[in-house]
Amino acid sequence: MSTKPGAGFTLLYVEDEEVTRETVLGLLARRFPGLTIRGAENGAKGLELFGRITPDLVVTDIKMPSMSGIEMSRQLLELKPSLPVIITSAHSDMEYLIEAIELGVSRYVLKPIDSGKLFAAIEACLASLTIERELAAQQAFVRKLSRAVQQSPSSIVITDPRGFIEYVNPKFVELTERPESEVKGRHLATILQGGDAIWSSVAAGNQWHGELTGARKHGAPFHEAASISPVFDEAGALSNFVAVLEDITERVQNEREIRELNESLSARAQELEIANRDLEGFSYTVSHDLRAPLTNINGYCQVILELYGEKLEPGCKEFIDIIFNETVNMNQLIRTLLEFSRVSRSELSKQPVDLSDMALLIAAAQQLAEPGRRFSFSIAPDLTAYGDPDLLKVVLQNLISNACKYSAQKDEARIEFLKTEVDGTEAFVVRDNGAGFNMVYAGKLFSPFQRLHSDREFKGFGVGLATVQRIVQRHGGRVWAEGEVDKGASFFFTLPAPDSGT
Repeated sequence: MSTKPGAGFTLLYVEDEEVTRETVLGLLARRFPGLTIRGAENGAKGLELFGRITPDLVVTDIKMPSMSGIEMSRQLLELKPSLPVIITSAHSDMEYLIEAIELGVSRYVLKPIDSGKLFAAIEACLASLTIERELAAQQAFVRKLSRAVQQSPSSIVITDPRGFIEYVNPKFVELTERPESEVKGRHLATILQGGDAIWSSVAAGNQWHGELTGARKHGAPFHEAASISPVFDEAGALSNFVAVLEDITERVQNEREIRELNESLSARAQELEIANRDLEGFSYTVSHDLRAPLTNINGYCQVILELYGEKLEPGCKEFIDIIFNETVNMNQLIRTLLEFSRVSRSELSKQPVDLSDMALLIAAAQQLAEPGRRFSFSIAPDLTAYGDPDLLKVVLQNLISNACKYSAQKDEARIEFLKTEVDGTEAFVVRDNGAGFNMVYAGKLFSPFQRLHSDREFKGFGVGLATVQRIVQRHGGRVWAEGEVDKGASFFFTLPAPDSGT
């Protein structure tokens, strides 16, 4: 579809004779359907309307009341010197017409108005305005491109058709630390690593893409992702080459660091694999070679007591009892260490787990183990999680048995197992009314063999909570504790949902 004549422009027509004004306005509207046309009855009204609509073109009579067309044109040209003005005048207005020409009005139409001549004058003005507008748009576009190249975060190099550098942008100067004057006039191949091979390719009319390594003026290396292309003019002839180079030094350095880190991790993994094999060997030794002598010592103690118990002096018998009890404790410690090692290395087999049902069975077993104690267990129903059922059972056994152990000095031990929300995250909690602890030492709770109470107060090896932490962490959760001396303790742990990616 062709553009309507005058599209995008505004014309102001000033004429004091109403019939002439309305007739000409009608003719112009039909001839130039795309032109916005406004009329005024004298120079003063025309000047006022110009201030509101800023037309692109003015057609005006000369002799008018209030203000003549000459005076109006003079003031309009002071406001906008490039404004095209067409004068309509009678033969008797020749004196005014000469004055108009001296003002810079180069087009006029004599009255009575010949519509063809008026249309031709307006078309000539619109053609000039169109060219000016297109030129202004092109200049604005060129300025936009120039700013884009100047302010580009990538280095840009432009050469002539032979490859000699005509322009480099500020980013190139910043990256290479070489001023434009130092590289301008040099051949593109001289500033690129492997430039001769690259130039052979692009000189044949091909694009080239790749990564390059360069050096700044003072020797510091940098890396670039480069794209070099030939540029052709409207006739298809080669006009120049453009090289766009993006600084990827940081990315290359990061990739190198990641590669070195991966190599280090791989070596560390091999070390850990060897350590795990050694640990397995150690576990076997502890399980068989160390426990066997303990079992023998334990057996000899029992034989001595059974065969010679009545003949032994009380002190000697007491020493044998101590040896017997210590071998039992040592055996229990070995079993505890082996269990700690097992939960750290065993494969996880995750599935939905009913923690409430598991806790009820553990609580019942605890009550049967100590029938003389008063327990009050409160276990919330329908508590479920996703994890390894065997390992989660170890978690609950350790936490519930700890709660029972450390509340032994209470008339009634109250142990709760429930779910709560902490900082927007759901957490399970085992709570008791026992001895509690000082929060200052809370950091020691989950370290192996670290205990906040003496062995005389509460028996144990200090491995149970470390085992709990290791299992919870392997499930992608975390564990922590809150307590107060003589007011009980609460142990919290989280277990991620199956869709959390852990």
